[in-house]
Amino acid sequence: MITFEEKLNSIKSGKSVILEMDDLVDGLLNSGKMEELLFNTAENVLLNNVGKNCYLRGIVEVSNRCQKNCLYCGLRRDNDSFARFTMTFDEVIQSLNFGYQLGLRSFLLQTGELLGEDHINLIEKILFWTSDMWGESVRMVLSLGELPKNVLKRLLKAGGARYLLRIETSNHELYMKLHPKNGIHRFSERKKCLSDLRETGWQTGSGVLIGVPWQTSRELAEDILFLKEIDIDMCGMGPYIEMKSTPLFNVRHLAPSKEDRFKLSLRMIALARIIMPTINIAATTALQTLNPKGLEMGLRCGANVIMPNLTPRKYRDRYVLYEGKASVYDRLEDMLKQMPRRCRKLGRKLVLKNSGDPIRFIERKKLRNRAKGMGRKKPRGEEN
Repeated sequence: MITFEEKLNSIKSGKSVILEMDDLVDGLLNSGKMEELLFNTAENVLLNNVGKNCYLRGIVEVSNRCQKNCLYCGLRRDNDSFARFTMTFDEVIQSLNFGYQLGLRSFLLQTGELLGEDHINLIEKILFWTSDMWGESVRMVLSLGELPKNVLKRLLKAGGARYLLRIETSNHELYMKLHPKNGIHRFSERKKCLSDLRETGWQTGSGVLIGVPWQTSRELAEDILFLKEIDIDMCGMGPYIEMKSTPLFNVRHLAPSKEDRFKLSLRMIALARIIMPTINIAATTALQTLNPKGLEMGLRCGANVIMPNLTPRKYRDRYVLYEGKASVYDRLEDMLKQMPRRCRKLGRKLVLKNSGDPIRFIERKKLRNRAKGMGRKKPRGEEN
């Protein structure tokens, strides 16, 4: 039987080797030299499949209002420890314009999970504006939670391109422990929305919450295989960080230590890169929250996207997903000063004025177009 170490060395040398469930579990549990081999292998896979470029995706946190009540999230509906807000159209455009002028070509509009025509109208209006102003030079990414299929089609038509919907966990039992049983937190609906995103033509992203109470290494390994099975184009996942004003804070002792959650997150990034070589993977803000060098370490393990925050300060301090988020130093101006040098130290290159489409999406698009071409009937007179 080929050992996990032997498989990693083969992959590192450029050979095609399949990692099984037990291999993924080993990768999540091993430290020391085996962990370093895992990270080196993921780095090689990244360089050989998507190259050394690092892309920027500017985040605008449009609203902290949410109809959901997830037990781990600071934005949960019942949390009344901060004031709610929704940015105006002009404020959002000003933030996007600022990023565009400094070279960003990919933007993430992020909100709590909301329905309602006023909310959708605002997002649609923003997308129409960006489409009219910048056209195909920019990729607009949405992270708005679960939306009906007809709304997804509507927002795609308005100018959306990518959608990030984190599954949080692919394990139904754990999902139910992390969400209240009130009829609006349905695991089946989460999965259906991911399927709808693929069917309607979005570049689809997902991810998981790493190191929550009750979670096992095997469940995290299953998460990676789930993400591969649904054939995502991009991945955004990070460590669970407690929030005092949430029910899950009361069982925080059941979660791994913050240091272990950070290490688990790096291993998850590395394994995801090896399993899905051509997707985009973000080095998330949560990594930087737990470790000042979290961005570099995420890039070192296979990530290729960095997400500076463009939200105005007066709102940003109220977008409280978890403790410590507001204190992270991730303003675009600071990143543009520091990250080119920090990327060069890793043998990487920070790229501006490039939206950085996932190679996985480009591959799928080519296959789809080829299949359509093969399925066309020949013109009359060319049958023979």
